[in-house]
Amino acid sequence: MPALPSVDPARSAAALDQLSGALGSSYLQLERRLDALQQELARQRPLAALGEMSAGLAHQVRTPLATALVYACHLRDTDLSPADRARFAERLVERLRQLERLVADMLAFARGADAGTQVFSLTDLMQCLGSAVQPHSPAAARLLLPGTDAALRLTGSLENLTGALVNVCLNAFEAGARQVAVERLPAPLGQLRLAISDDGPGMAPALRGQVFEPFVSGRPGGTGLGLAVARGVIERHHGTLRLADSAVGCRFEIVLPCQVTRRQAAREPLEA
Repeated sequence: MPALPSVDPARSAAALDQLSGALGSSYLQLERRLDALQQELARQRPLAALGEMSAGLAHQVRTPLATALVYACHLRDTDLSPADRARFAERLVERLRQLERLVADMLAFARGADAGTQVFSLTDLMQCLGSAVQPHSPAAARLLLPGTDAALRLTGSLENLTGALVNVCLNAFEAGARQVAVERLPAPLGQLRLAISDDGPGMAPALRGQVFEPFVSGRPGGTGLGLAVARGVIERHHGTLRLADSAVGCRFEIVLPCQVTRRQAAREPLEA
């Protein structure tokens, strides 16, 4: 049996040190490269998001703006009858209001509305919701609100939280619902749970997973921003907004932190 070659311990140790140093140097280079890639990704991500949002906004603005221009051109016709002039003027105002709401939703989505530190009651929130929805809902539509409860207190921005609930309700009316019901659900102490249900046509299954993504809408002319803004506002109030299962129409469930001293489950109708 041939003899095994002798091993020089000093040479082996030097080779291992050299290999360890090379691996360490390669690891440091890889780590620096990874850091550089992460920094580049962090710089590019806002630009990509800005480009996507700008493209989506341009797409959403184009249709109502073009329609408004058509109505404005009709108003320049000197032979237009007073009735037609009034009709075109009203439609022009409708398109301009649509653009105004789109810009407001876009700013709220981009900036992220502040939650605030205001203290207000469930009564305040529901009264503001009813007052805000009523002027924009279709004729003969109904908004059902839960019974008032001045002892239930929330902390945040009454204006922004009202706007979030308004977006959910108006989305339902614009989709074809004739009735929207806001219901207070049983909840543990320290939580307010609301459900907003409608009798509309519901939502296509393909859209359910994208319902809160900006610029995704299941109806013609929809901006796809209302629900994205609503979820953002509610999350900044340390709450949640989710799409729940429903046999008819759509049902959204909201959870918000609150201070509760008593419970009241009655529901009152409000003609919208």
